[in-house]
This record gives sequence, C-alpha cells and structure tokens, in this order.
Amino acid sequence: MPELVLIDAGGTIASVPDDSGVLIGGSGAARLRDVLAAPLRDGVEERQAYAGLSEDMGFADAMQVARMMDAAASEGAAGVVVTHGTDTMEDVAFLTELFHGGAAPILFTGAQRPASLPGCDGPANLHDAVLVARDPSARGIGTAIVFGGRILPARSARKLDSSGPEAFGPHGAAIGRVDDHGVRLTAMPRRAPTFALADPEPRVEIAALGLGSSAALVDALVGDGVRGLVIEGFGRGNVPSQIVPAIERAKAAGVLVGIATHCVEGGTAPAYRSGARLAALGAVGAEDLSARKLRLLFAVALSGGRSAEEAERLVREWLAS
Repeated sequence: MPELVLIDAGGTIASVPDDSGVLIGGSGAARLRDVLAAPLRDGVEERQAYAGLSEDMGFADAMQVARMMDAAASEGAAGVVVTHGTDTMEDVAFLTELFHGGAAPILFTGAQRPASLPGCDGPANLHDAVLVARDPSARGIGTAIVFGGRILPARSARKLDSSGPEAFGPHGAAIGRVDDHGVRLTAMPRRAPTFALADPEPRVEIAALGLGSSAALVDALVGDGVRGLVIEGFGRGNVPSQIVPAIERAKAAGVLVGIATHCVEGGTAPAYRSGARLAALGAVGAEDLSARKLRLLFAVALSGGRSAEEAERLVREWLAS
C-alpha cells in the first residue's frame, strides 16, 4: 500500500513545447515523482489519469481523476496529490470534494510555467503539495489547492491570474501556508455532506450576462434541452429585468435554475428587486460558490436521472450545511 498516491492529470506541469514553442499536452506518463527530492519521493506511487491540457477535459476525464482519488483513499493512502492544469483545476478539485468525505487530504497542484522555461514553478508546487499531504495537521481538510505557497479549500479556490505564479486565490480564503519552514495550517475548511460517486449530468450550462443582455441565450439553452442552468449575474445575483421572464419560462419547463455572481467575493443574496424576484421564482442562490462550481453541484445533484425537484432539494441541503 503506497503512503501517498500522485495522480498525473496532465496540464502545464506535464506539457511540452511543439516545434514552434506552443505548449501541447504530454503523450505519456509525466514521471513527476522523479522531480521530488529523495526523502519526499519515498512511499509515493505515481498513477496517470490524463495526459492532455486541462481546457480539453470533459466530465469523463474529471471522473477518471475522481475515481482514482477514491480508489487511493479506499486503499488506505494517507494522502493524494493531483497534478493538474490550472485552467480547470478549480472545477475538478471541487468536483472531487463533492465525492470525498474521508480524512485523507486530496491536494491539487500544477504549474503556470512549463518545465521547458527558466523559473518553472511546477517542482516547487509539487514539493509543497507533498509536504502538506504528509503533514498530520492536514488530516480532515478535504480537497484543497496548494499553489504559490498557499493552501486554498476547493470550495473557495479560483484562478485569478492567467500567467503569474500566484495563480489562485482569493488570498483571504487561504487556510494555511507552506514554505521552507514547513506547513502552517491556520483554519479547517467548511465541509459539506458528500454525494455517491456517479457520472454528473452533462446537460447543465452557464449563461453569463453583461450590460444589456437579452433573454435570447437563456431561451436558446432551455430550447436545446438543458436540465440545469446557472445564470452568472451581477453584484449579489442581480439580472436585467428582461431576463426574469426567461428564467420563469425555464422553471416552468422543469429546468433546475441557479443564480451566481461574477464577483470573486461577497456571494449572492436577494437584496435587490431582480434577485428577490428570482428567489421568489425558486432560483437557487449560489451563495459563496462561483457559477462554475454551482454548475458542477447541479450536475452531480441531477445525476442518475434525478428530477429537478429532488436535485434542488439536495443542492439546498448541501449549501445550508
């Protein structure tokens, strides 16, 4: 039984440049365990889940990571480290957290600069993630992202910088730090009840709104047969008034509807007229979740052919926990 399992899920940390210098996914095992110094490498078993770049991942690829995580935890591994592309790291980390209720820490990390460039950050991030995985204080933290020296719970972590080494935040959500003096956890994250491991419902989409947005996108998605729809609105979950009737039509069609905010912090609340109207229609407020994470929560709640009503009940219970 390995002490730690290292899951290679592709991304920049495992990428290679093509003949023109453009980064492409690796073609085989990344052998990232070999990057670790000998003392940290001992007891680590590397397994491969995915070899491409994370923007190309789908639910099947993400569930492969989740199932390998679940298998490692079931085998008794003390912790799991997942190296992953940063573009969808927050999505797959959160999806994993929806299924993981155990004490073993599940830690996602990766790189903003590939190994082919000077100053590559992957080895340092991987080193830090393994340090956290081995630290007894990390038992029970669930799924987290370890990046740029910060430890961020999967529920809160978001990619804030497209190229800089401190890619993830918000910094105020960090539950600890890791550096050359070791791991310092300062808080335990909020954890919610887990779902049974099952393939998410793929027909859940996000409609992002901007100044003067019309109802056309919402109506088109509902007409295309979505089972769940997350509206990424403004401020505390506000929308233009012309969108409200389209959301009412979506609810009448049996679509599970949620409202999130484009803001990184502050969350949603029915504090303004449009938000209050949406709440009265039964739209689920995302609270502190981003639109991308509410979409994943919807997809998992709707899995197995659950009705919108049953899925809504599960989502509201999860958010209230």
